Amino acid sequence: MAKSKTTTAEAAHASAPTDAAFALMKHPAHLRAFITQIPQTLLSTLLTHHIAAYQPKSIIITSLKPSGLSVSYLQPVEDICFAPVPRSATIPFRPELSPIPAEDAPRSEVFTWEEECAARLRDMESAALTILEGRSDIAVLRYVPPTSPASYLAAAQFVLLSVFIVMWIFRGRDLPFVGPFIADNIFNVEWKFNATAIFHAAILVKRWGDVLSMAKKLRLYNVDKLGVGKVGGARMRGPWIQWIVTAFFEGWRCERRFDEEVARVGRAMAAEQDSKSEEAKKTK
Repeated sequence: MAKSKTTTAEAAHASAPTDAAFALMKHPAHLRAFITQIPQTLLSTLLTHHIAAYQPKSIIITSLKPSGLSVSYLQPVEDICFAPVPRSATIPFRPELSPIPAEDAPRSEVFTWEEECAARLRDMESAALTILEGRSDIAVLRYVPPTSPASYLAAAQFVLLSVFIVMWIFRGRDLPFVGPFIADNIFNVEWKFNATAIFHAAILVKRWGDVLSMAKKLRLYNVDKLGVGKVGGARMRGPWIQWIVTAFFEGWRCERRFDEEVARVGRAMAAEQDSKSEEAKKTK
């Protein structure tokens, strides 16, 4: 029983190229090459966002019009013994695209329409990925260095305390210049150094929390998409690493400065949108 169902699934997948060729022939000849260049990954993203499809397979474009894109696809089911279920869906273009040029239209006119359609599909894919990945439409594009003396003082205190504890562990009383004085007057009882080390460990835990919080915000506001070069998935150059390193040394002040930059970008986007709305009203 299970074997026959698996065979049905295989047959459905085997017929996909024939179905794709048949669907392609229904389109105007001058659009067929363009349709074959639309990536399956893009179509999968659009279906996942607009139709809530789950890992759609064998996606075939059945209709491409200025009003939207119609596709057929196979929807896998949870039980692997059952064949994927054939589905169809239409993804609208809002606003609609320009009318498709006639088959005898100049090649430049066809190319312009293809560019318009490709740009729209890319924009739709980007918007869908933003929502699917839980990202904001606000993108922080730069690193803002600290300007407050308190920020530099906090970073300096953290570095100095870290260096001092490490050197004291390895050198103790033999620490140049200040070793004997600290051993006789400050760390003359063991619990005093232990308390200092525990205090510093608590700071390290807090700073690690600050880094994790900053990393989440950098992803939310698309900073992790900037820069070049990856090591272990982390972007090691550009604003991403600058914000991360500063968050470790500076702490919560860095996160507050990042929030201020997010608010600034958000206000700029709102002002730009208001300006476009006013221009649209004037043209009507």
